Amino acid sequence: MPAKILFLLLVLALSGCASLQPPSSTSTASAAARGAAMASRDAEAARQRLAAVAAQRAGAERQFCPNWRQALGQARNNAMGCARMPLDEQGTCWQAVSQWAQEESRYFHALAPLFQGGAYATPAAQAARFFDLAQGWAITCQDGQKACSAASGHQQMDDHKNVVNRFCSR
Repeated sequence: MPAKILFLLLVLALSGCASLQPPSSTSTASAAARGAAMASRDAEAARQRLAAVAAQRAGAERQFCPNWRQALGQARNNAMGCARMPLDEQGTCWQAVSQWAQEESRYFHALAPLFQGGAYATPAAQAARFFDLAQGWAITCQDGQKACSAASGHQQMDDHKNVVNRFCSR
């Protein structure tokens, strides 16, 4: 008797499986077509993003040396302007120069991800480091002309500046 019950249960279970319909070939094809269309859209969006980054990088490369020259000239003018001011006004001037140099440093640091792996990566890093040091130098100069003259880092600033100048002169 238990064998008959087991047999009946087995037949019922198998008949339930037989009533399940396999997915139709049209629903499978439709899902595959939707997946292909989505992949195509994603690939096109990625291509457009890469093209936008390439255009942004090319523009930044064209502007790098002119921006460097302009910033370097402004750094010279700022330093000479502060040095010529009355002693009681120099501290405020050097503080402003320090803030300005910090902004220049941020600009050149911001180029790093854009220039990564390219010819402009090292000059951008050197320009950023130059302005990092210039900011520190300007802070030191707030303490007066003697502190300014005695400040260390001049050689490092010159080294960074020379690397960028050589790159921009070719």
